[in-house]
Amino acid sequence: MAARERKGLHRYRRWSQLAFLALFLGLLALTVWPLGNVFLGSFLVADPLVAINSLVNGVLRVEMWLALVVLVAPLFLGRAFCGYVCPMGTLIEWTSTAKRRIGLSESARDVWRRMPTIVLLFVAGLLLFGTGAYLVFDPLTTATRAATTLLFPAIDRTVRLAGDIAYLAPPLRGAVDSVTTALSGRIIYAEPRVYGLALLVLGMLALMLAASLVERRFWCRHLCPLGALFGLVGRGAIRGRVVDAEACISCGKCEQVCPLDAVRDGYRATDTSRCQMCMKCADVCPADAISTAARPRRSLYTPSRRAFLTAGGAGLLAGFFTFTGLSRRTPDRYLVRPPGARDESAFLALCTRCGQCMKVCPSNVLQPSLSKSGIEGLFTPELDYRVGSCDWNCAECGKVCPSSAIRPLELETKRKTVIGRAYIDTARCIPWTDYRTCLVCQELCPIPDKAIVLTEETVSRPEGEPITIKRPHVIEKRCIGCGVCETHCPVPREAAIRVRGRSG
Repeated sequence: MAARERKGLHRYRRWSQLAFLALFLGLLALTVWPLGNVFLGSFLVADPLVAINSLVNGVLRVEMWLALVVLVAPLFLGRAFCGYVCPMGTLIEWTSTAKRRIGLSESARDVWRRMPTIVLLFVAGLLLFGTGAYLVFDPLTTATRAATTLLFPAIDRTVRLAGDIAYLAPPLRGAVDSVTTALSGRIIYAEPRVYGLALLVLGMLALMLAASLVERRFWCRHLCPLGALFGLVGRGAIRGRVVDAEACISCGKCEQVCPLDAVRDGYRATDTSRCQMCMKCADVCPADAISTAARPRRSLYTPSRRAFLTAGGAGLLAGFFTFTGLSRRTPDRYLVRPPGARDESAFLALCTRCGQCMKVCPSNVLQPSLSKSGIEGLFTPELDYRVGSCDWNCAECGKVCPSSAIRPLELETKRKTVIGRAYIDTARCIPWTDYRTCLVCQELCPIPDKAIVLTEETVSRPEGEPITIKRPHVIEKRCIGCGVCETHCPVPREAAIRVRGRSG
């Protein structure tokens, strides 16, 4: 292979990263009401870790053939997904520009080489006890969650501010109106998007990126669960990096540039569980000794029995304590899941924590959960009715869920699906405590037959004066828990009418 051709391969890898990153963000930008479709989350649908988790928990979907293709690819292409496709891998690589790193000693590097095996065993332990909590760290769910809660709200505010400034110039107003119309609902929202736990999402992302100060792509090398799965398949690689032993001059340049530490045994062998086929090694080889071919010479790390047992035991313990956790049995009474969500235990097992449903939600009511279902429920979606309410005309969240944790519902079915019940706090409700008329909850209730009715009552004020007033009452058999009443309740801070979850 000529040097010019090798450099061309490396250049096209950058273009591949850029193209897939643009595709990832483009699909996510289109994940808006009323365009809901599971293939808007194609990256998540093609994620083998998500597919395996779904299969283990009894969900089989036609779209999973994409994940199967991606899963077997390391047999022929190494971890090319990590180096050419993965948006999180691209972000980590592009931000790993620091020339001075802390570095690890040889003994420390040997210890860290065990981590992918430990990560996989830990994941297996959690899988056995039916929890998908480890998907919090999946690179594709992480990228989706970060883009939803951080990137798109930031773009919205930036574009909105730029439009407000441009609108001050009368000649630009027509162009601003046209751009606003084109981007409305996709980049610009009727109300600025806000998400809870945004700082936590930012902190996790920052730690993943900052880990590269220790070693290049430290997260990808050692801690990424999807990368560890690709590495497991890659151990049996049929095709990969090969070195012409006679031509190799043992200069070590290939080892220096390898981003995932895949060059082994005097530079002539390859750890196929790590190689992403970027061919940087071939680019810098002065002897043109490196190419790709069948039957690569492999040098693979084999974990000790102690490491194997320790990692497996830790995973089993984590799964056991998660499975028997009190929060799983008695979730918070105000925890309300989206329409179509499975029962809580199945939901926690299947949910990818990706935030795709939050991105498609037009009212911003879906928010990442912190503690209402325990640590296992971190970043799973819940409805926060002080932010918004479940839109009567929307049933998009189930359509974009990549794992069927939220099942797709037809709009008419969704409108009849009970996700919670509203309860009036008579100690805070205006007609009950202030003896003043308030019709907000009854007037805005979207149920055709009204789940909230007003009854005329004659009562006495505290000073003894009789008064006739209409007071709201909830008809429980009609209420579906959409939260419109709670969202628009004029009582400040905590609403006087609140929705409790199905188990609340």
